Amino acid sequence: MTHSSSRRRRALALAACASLSLVTLTACGSSAKSSNNDAANAASGKPVEISFWTWTKNSDKVVAEFNKTHKDVHVTLSKTTGGPAGYAKDFAAIKAGNGPDLFNVEYSELPNFVSQGDVQDISSSVSSATSSALSTAMPLTTLGGKTWAVPFDIEPTVFYYRKDLFQKYNLTVPTTWDQFKADAAALQKANPKLHLANFPTDDAAMFASLAWQAGAQWFGTSGDSWKVNFTDANTQKVAAYWQGLIDAGQVTTDLSSSPALTAAIGSGNVIGMINGSYEGAYLKPMAPTSAGQWAVAPLPNWDGTPATGTMGGSSYAVSKNSTHAAAAVEFASWMSTNADAVATRVAGGASSALPADPAMADVAQKAFDASFYGGQDIYAVSKQAATTVKNGWTWGPLMVSTWADFADPWGKVGKGGTISAAVQAAQNQTLSQIKAAGLNVTQG
Repeated sequence: MTHSSSRRRRALALAACASLSLVTLTACGSSAKSSNNDAANAASGKPVEISFWTWTKNSDKVVAEFNKTHKDVHVTLSKTTGGPAGYAKDFAAIKAGNGPDLFNVEYSELPNFVSQGDVQDISSSVSSATSSALSTAMPLTTLGGKTWAVPFDIEPTVFYYRKDLFQKYNLTVPTTWDQFKADAAALQKANPKLHLANFPTDDAAMFASLAWQAGAQWFGTSGDSWKVNFTDANTQKVAAYWQGLIDAGQVTTDLSSSPALTAAIGSGNVIGMINGSYEGAYLKPMAPTSAGQWAVAPLPNWDGTPATGTMGGSSYAVSKNSTHAAAAVEFASWMSTNADAVATRVAGGASSALPADPAMADVAQKAFDASFYGGQDIYAVSKQAATTVKNGWTWGPLMVSTWADFADPWGKVGKGGTISAAVQAAQNQTLSQIKAAGLNVTQG
């Protein structure tokens, strides 16, 4: 992530918190809460007990390593699901007063939790050492000048592909979208059963990252008002491009987590995938018979200038129900900035997330089992891609609702519906949702 991008994000985040009338004074100004029993526990030698909810792989091993090496805090893990279902559980539990001490939240969804007052301001609990190590990503968890979560990773969007099949069909690894389109057409001509990639119709995150790469800015602020524009020229360019590939039958439209896509990837009927750096670990169980034949490359670009957006990227937030914020932040900081924690998470190729801490990115790079990629240093690709993330993007105030606004029209893409129509429908719904939340908003 470039420093100019970070500065831009910080400016928008500050304006966002100022304009969020949904954010109560208590939420914007509340401090991290610690139990009066924490000091007593420390004096008696008893650890502070905290709960942690996450969907990440190897989290059981990470928690076990922390508990083994720390006597002041003990963590109890609960595995959750990612995406809308997981966030619905988080919101419901926190509302009922049963939220965890610490939980995973992606950068795009964090403002939603802040706006509802569901997470604590942990500014006073995050050490200067942690802030320094995570300096590039701290603006992603900063709203109104306050820190609401400890960042973990940065996930630039990249292109995974079957190098053996690219070679078999004489395809060039695309560096531009024109080349990607030519590859898709050549592959279809050579073998109509094969497709260059999949366009998921249950998750608009990939499309958002591609619009981001093209220079779109779906959200912004002006004074005390949000601006929403999903239908700008850059977004429409990306929409038309992918609609053409879909209409030509050159990409599939399977659901991102469907058995159909897993089968297509595993059998070699889909020979490429666009996703964040984290996907490097998830491809392995999808395509075990093609181990050693996969590779990763930077995302194709529009004009010859390397650029990308991001997909995913998550942080650790302390719920408003927790009375052990300091202990929760201690654990979160350890996970993000400690070599043992990062090496344990990556061990066996279980994770390929790119840590936001540059020193930990180096640790992950060394610990990752790259055999599935024929020994290719996929972290080197991700680290370089992270430096090309396009400036100017910010997330909206109610992204959990916004992603839900995409769900129905997005599901119709390739089944009679178009990307352009889906984007317009999602924008209309998002404008209504933001207005209903009591926020000032304009289109454009």
